[in-house]
Amino acid sequence: MDMENELFEKWKSQFRKGFLELCILELLGGQGRSYGLEMMESLKAAGIEVSEGTLYPLLMRMTKDGSIASVWETPDVGHPRKYYAVTPAGSALLVEMRKEYDRSEQARICLRTKERL
Repeated sequence: MDMENELFEKWKSQFRKGFLELCILELLGGQGRSYGLEMMESLKAAGIEVSEGTLYPLLMRMTKDGSIASVWETPDVGHPRKYYAVTPAGSALLVEMRKEYDRSEQARICLRTKERL
């Protein structure tokens, strides 16, 4: 891998960490609740590829931080699933994350187009 690709991959990894947390809160905020594989499919449908090795540790951290909650459910047919939902703290966090994301995007557009706010 050349230096340019290596630098881009490092940047992309860092960018995706915070962005993926925002996307999970957006997803759960819109759906109400979801389980891991369903979230992976929804993210993929939105153009965001994420592996189990990335998603599940993030869900565990977000659960520990209190932005989401989880509960195991066993259906009559099939395997038990751990469902995740946004907590009140997560909803408040989502509001602030949206504001910051929008502010950052506006600043990037401003710099890109050389316009001033």
